[in-house]
Amino acid sequence: MLEITSHRNGEILNYKHGRESAESLIVRIRGIASPQSSVTVNGIPAERNDREFSVDLPLTEKINTVTAKARDKFGERTQSITLVWDKGSFKRYAVRIDDNSFFFTDLARERPKHLMDHFYLKKLKEFHGKYGSKFILKCFFRNDHDREKFTLDKVPDCYRSEFEDNSDWLHLAFHALGEFPDRPYQHCTEKQLARDYDCTMKELIRIAGKKSCSPPTNVHWAMLAPENFHVLQERGLKILTSSGFMANRIIVEGEVQQLQNTSCDIGFFYEQDVAHHMLNKRCFFDPDYGLFLSRTFFCFNIDTPSQIEEKIRQEDGRSKEKGCEMMECVGHEQYAYPSYFNYLPDYFERLETSCRVPAELGYKPVFFQEGIFGNTAWEK
Repeated sequence: MLEITSHRNGEILNYKHGRESAESLIVRIRGIASPQSSVTVNGIPAERNDREFSVDLPLTEKINTVTAKARDKFGERTQSITLVWDKGSFKRYAVRIDDNSFFFTDLARERPKHLMDHFYLKKLKEFHGKYGSKFILKCFFRNDHDREKFTLDKVPDCYRSEFEDNSDWLHLAFHALGEFPDRPYQHCTEKQLARDYDCTMKELIRIAGKKSCSPPTNVHWAMLAPENFHVLQERGLKILTSSGFMANRIIVEGEVQQLQNTSCDIGFFYEQDVAHHMLNKRCFFDPDYGLFLSRTFFCFNIDTPSQIEEKIRQEDGRSKEKGCEMMECVGHEQYAYPSYFNYLPDYFERLETSCRVPAELGYKPVFFQEGIFGNTAWEK
């Protein structure tokens, strides 16, 4: 019998979970083992109390392997888990806006004199000016709401220098070839995913320059089989973000039904044990794929401004107990447009609330794809 019980494999830890110095984060590792066994953790003899064992262990690397060993007359048992040290953690937030294609269509057809003359981008810049907010816009290659099925290759490159001038706070990234069909990568081939990504990013880089383009952080519908993760990892993927962890839905006779005790489909098919951990902690590191996972807890085109503020303040309060210092705000571009059938007149009020409240609570704006959810301490 041997089990580490204090920490989960893949847990992300910071100064709130132990004693941090410039050299290490010392955490208390606890577990259970046969009372007759001698136990070490990374070679350090553990204190024993009947079946329980504990030891203060310094984590000195970004990614740490923690190995407990129990030896008795029947032999030796071991258990190893991976723990991540979020060194020098601080309160931080990112804003992700999915499904972008409408503003590209406008740029090509209306040709505003300056990039930030467009109402959508102008508002983003306004919120950056007010709160320092940074935005990653997840982009479609094709505008499926346009009668002519507008595509990115129609967008001129005349705004590239302006995109690059604003690249410290505005990034573009791949989302999918188009909004439809739904769940485009749920059962896709490697070839399809690579083709869609490459043709989209080729145009984004042409339009906005490399400085303005980021590796992916998810795909449309957050559905992608783990067997295909490598396609995006080869193109810079480091994190996966989704508000859908815990979700697995099927349609029966036209009605959506929620499945329980199974894997998450809207959530990259992770098992429920991972989903439950993320429901509690909001972040996770998958040692099998070397990927960081983030759960978004609200969507600003679903929640009202008051609901958004309540959720953010509630999660900030929980962070004092759970230790998670990062949060992501997510929404979708099309709800900002009066021509869209689900137009939200208060869209920008919702978005501003998503920027204002974290700023009031002391969160710093970051890009999640940099470092550990925007914390680049390990790169310094």
